[in-house]
Amino acid sequence: MRKQLAAFALVLLMAGTAHATSFDLSFDNDSAQVGLTQPLVADELGASRFGARLLYNGDENTRLLSAGVEFVGEPGNVPGLEIGVGVQGYGGRTDQGQDILAAAVGGVASYTPPALGGVVFGAKLYVAPKIFSGLDSDGLLETAVRVGYRVTPKIEVYLGYQNIRSDFGRLDTWTIDEAVRLGFAATF
Repeated sequence: MRKQLAAFALVLLMAGTAHATSFDLSFDNDSAQVGLTQPLVADELGASRFGARLLYNGDENTRLLSAGVEFVGEPGNVPGLEIGVGVQGYGGRTDQGQDILAAAVGGVASYTPPALGGVVFGAKLYVAPKIFSGLDSDGLLETAVRVGYRVTPKIEVYLGYQNIRSDFGRLDTWTIDEAVRLGFAATF
């Protein structure tokens, strides 16, 4: 856990001097998640961004650090829609002593309907097959959906559902996190 916190602190320090960094905090009674997203390159065709997240689930006594790169853009024919693909690396440990190491590929989507004035819908799906998994993990699946409202152009409050599961040979599938969380995201 100390190595994960040190790595996350390093990401915080690197992102602290850049512009347009996004900070995200979400929680429920048993778990908390904090993340940072830093744009890397942006132009009229799309953007690439680096993101890192630290999740602690007290109910499952599981810690998970993930980081990766996403490539996103807006299709020209649907105003407010942003879609993308990405790669995420996951590392962590469960309370049963299983170590997680996985690389996942997936996609993200968000939709801010212009007619609804600040309402945001989002979804995420990442899959790490067995070939991209190591240590005790034989695969990983992350799904998430959320609905939010932009209170200001730089602050969004949201309600989201997240499910992260990993396959382990001897324990079948372990739920790393399954929660409905309240959260906020802020850009600075």
